[in-house]
Amino acid sequence: MIARTHGSVTFLPIFHFRLEFAQVVRSALLADPPEVVAVEFPATWRTPILQAVNRLPYLSVILGKARGGHLVLPVEPTDGGFEALRTARELRLPVELIDLDVEQYPLHRDPLPDSLAVHRAGYEATLAAVYAGGPLPRHPLDEQRETMMAHALQQLSAGGRRVTCVLGAAHLPGVLERLERPQPRPLSRTRPRDLTLYNWAPQSTREFTAEAPFLIAAYERGRRQSRAGGAAPPPLDREAESEALLARAAAVYGEKYGQELTPAQKRVLGRFAKKYARVDERLVPDLYHLATAARGAVDDDYAFEVWEAGAEYPWQDGSRLLPEIDLHDAYAQVEGRRITLRRKLRRRRPRLAGLSARERLREHRPGEWKEDWSGATICSHQPEDLVIEDYGRQLKTKAQAMLAAERTRVEPFQVSLKDGIDVRETLRNWHAQQLYVREVLPQGGDVGSVVVVFDEDRPPRRNAPYEERYPWRVTWLGEHAQESDMAFYATPAGEHVVGPGISRCEYGGFLLSFPPRRMFDVWRDPYFDPARSKPERLLLAGLDYSVDPQVLYVARKPPRPWFRQVAARMGKRLVYLPLGQLSPDTLKKVRLFHVLEGQHVRDYAADYIH
Repeated sequence: MIARTHGSVTFLPIFHFRLEFAQVVRSALLADPPEVVAVEFPATWRTPILQAVNRLPYLSVILGKARGGHLVLPVEPTDGGFEALRTARELRLPVELIDLDVEQYPLHRDPLPDSLAVHRAGYEATLAAVYAGGPLPRHPLDEQRETMMAHALQQLSAGGRRVTCVLGAAHLPGVLERLERPQPRPLSRTRPRDLTLYNWAPQSTREFTAEAPFLIAAYERGRRQSRAGGAAPPPLDREAESEALLARAAAVYGEKYGQELTPAQKRVLGRFAKKYARVDERLVPDLYHLATAARGAVDDDYAFEVWEAGAEYPWQDGSRLLPEIDLHDAYAQVEGRRITLRRKLRRRRPRLAGLSARERLREHRPGEWKEDWSGATICSHQPEDLVIEDYGRQLKTKAQAMLAAERTRVEPFQVSLKDGIDVRETLRNWHAQQLYVREVLPQGGDVGSVVVVFDEDRPPRRNAPYEERYPWRVTWLGEHAQESDMAFYATPAGEHVVGPGISRCEYGGFLLSFPPRRMFDVWRDPYFDPARSKPERLLLAGLDYSVDPQVLYVARKPPRPWFRQVAARMGKRLVYLPLGQLSPDTLKKVRLFHVLEGQHVRDYAADYIH
């Protein structure tokens, strides 16, 4: 282990933009405040850096011109250097910036695979393992930088003044070596640079912070529990915060889509995310791994909620006192102008490339779309019309197959092969050396109406208090000859608005009846008043409007025996298909639909509906 003290100088080596090292720096300064805090930043950057630190937790970017491009320095709460300056301000300690001002210093990846080791193994043990692994990556400019830092520390510690120095772990061996002898001040820039302090645009904070925004927010909340002169809060656990993030996203997902994550999905998500993190040489999944695993284990909607919750940073400066900068991979948008960034941003989180959740458009302010919703004129989203019609045809085909199976007779071969050899029965009786043939009897007509019930929406018991979940009851007529008439009950339009004039709803149950434009308002028709519930009303209407003798009823429970009597009197036959026999994934896709506020919304609805 390399010594971390030299005379009256105590060193806190860190890896930049890792929250665990920021926690170590804050805890050390609170536990044993020095006389002065020295940080590995250039003195020529002092004014904008201190201004940025003073406005934390608002995020800032310092931008300056350089030969061949621009210098970019993001300011985040989870960097150990900025935390040292911030804590020193709270403790009213003097600070000094001791690094050399260089322009052509490249970014490189730190050899520490995951800073979670600091939380699990401890700060000292992690540093010992890092230094035991051999020299850290170096650059020719490191010689001058370390000479400058050693010279500044010798000046600050003169007379036994107690100094705490926060610097990159790669520079500690070189600085300690130079402190053994007096160091000259290298030739360098002495005049302050022409630098500008910018406020991060909200979209940039979602995508370009080194740590995920939800981790920065958790760190900031924990930091506020400790003040100057008080004890530091317990260390932040990335794994626990990630689990809390998935739980928050699952709660929002359940509220919006009426679906709860199954234990199997949670297990698959956790295993996938952890294994994916191992591939990227990390101990715990980051936001990218979590969102990708959520998409694979559940669906894109849940991945979107994970991304939304994980990328949300609560502290946004809306005062407009500072100009705003919108960061991109190779350029920045500043005051309406595009500036090329020759030096890439320090960015460890990969973009969620290919994840449809990132492509969704967002409101300028929360609740904007819902405030504009009136519901005066509504229509359906046409791609979803095709989905529901196609699913209705699939259910009819499945019902016809069930009826055909009921009308199939198997018997030993005697004279005729009839409709073919029944292989299953023949193999079952192979020991008797007997062939079996099957005969399919004629079927009495096709399947007409289709009734699908996802949720009966009934009170748990008679006279029990109950909040109706699907109060919206609508009858829609087909817009053309290829579309069925439809009656359904669902969650109210305008409750979940996902775009301008676009509301997401959820079916409790629906009825499809073909041919179209024959259906009166099912919910006001007194002919169906004998029904005791919304599903029964749909079933009565399905029996009444069906032009074919078979009516399909899909639900968790079969209908009352009374309905078979009613169907028989109408000359119809009721076919029951348990809902559990259908694909849960397909049911979830069919169950969600969107209502548009006017046909003009169809022109852009696809931009908001995924």
